[in-house]
Amino acid sequence: MKLTLNQQAISLAALMFVRGNASFESSLHDEEIAALQVLKQVKAVVPGVLNSQDALCAFCGLYRGPIFRTEDGLMVQCPDCGPFALDPASQRNWRLDDEWLIRKLRGALDISPQATTAHIVDGVWDIGRYKKRPVVLARRIDLVERHGLRIFHGPEPRHQSWVITPRPLGRLTLDPLEGTATWWHLEDRFALHGMALRLQGDDPDVLVDSSGRVIPVAVHGPFSSDFAWVHLADWPHGPIRLTEAQSRFFTVLWEHRHQAESAEFLMGHAGLASDKPMDVFKVKVANRGDPLYEGPIHAYEKLVSRQRRLGLYQLALVQSNA
Repeated sequence: MKLTLNQQAISLAALMFVRGNASFESSLHDEEIAALQVLKQVKAVVPGVLNSQDALCAFCGLYRGPIFRTEDGLMVQCPDCGPFALDPASQRNWRLDDEWLIRKLRGALDISPQATTAHIVDGVWDIGRYKKRPVVLARRIDLVERHGLRIFHGPEPRHQSWVITPRPLGRLTLDPLEGTATWWHLEDRFALHGMALRLQGDDPDVLVDSSGRVIPVAVHGPFSSDFAWVHLADWPHGPIRLTEAQSRFFTVLWEHRHQAESAEFLMGHAGLASDKPMDVFKVKVANRGDPLYEGPIHAYEKLVSRQRRLGLYQLALVQSNA
């Protein structure tokens, strides 16, 4: 499927963003030259520093030779091919304006102009909040992996961030940020629209409750990272909100998911007074039929396997995957 000119332009912008430095026009093929013209029109690129000392050989493309002046004009001396006339266009180079990209992404995500942009490490920025979640922009996904501790767990934790990077140059079989952040490919999720960028669609994995609160996605099996939410496909009322006691019970059950444990062990490690797990999931008569209260007991019945004779408990989902 042939890309439109605007799609080629955003793909070239992503490639130049990965490089971080200037790209010579002479190194671009015809379609990229046309895409570069679009990037010039939207003021996405700025001229690089002009090199007046040497130039790449226009014939072999292997060596750079010194530039010198003769009566016939500027020449280049290739050590292999000899002297040839310099084409001034071969010296033009362009660099993507990082500030332009940040401004346009903030506009596409409707990030408040008052929100500040923070430079986290070289090649990685926090550009604001989208749907109350941090937005991290990086030149490459390996930079996010390398500095993940500082990005997500540093002085300013960025849990469940949106991470925007260009597509990786190599093929990845797995999402390296799965469970930590939602990864968007710049050239897939954003499109040039006039002088602006536009978000393509929306993220299907993000949920917002009626109060506008973002519900964390499943990280530990069906549980959110803090075990406060459970995502079950067979529950028709959406993610299930757990109480603190229920969350603590499931946290311990998850930590010991590879073996069955007694109720006394699990409840003790969860810091709960009762020895019976069911006590923290019981639904009062007045609350029966309310999904808010019925959801946790449904999760308990769905996810907890009990060996009644031995009084042992284990996550059923782990047993089924063994």
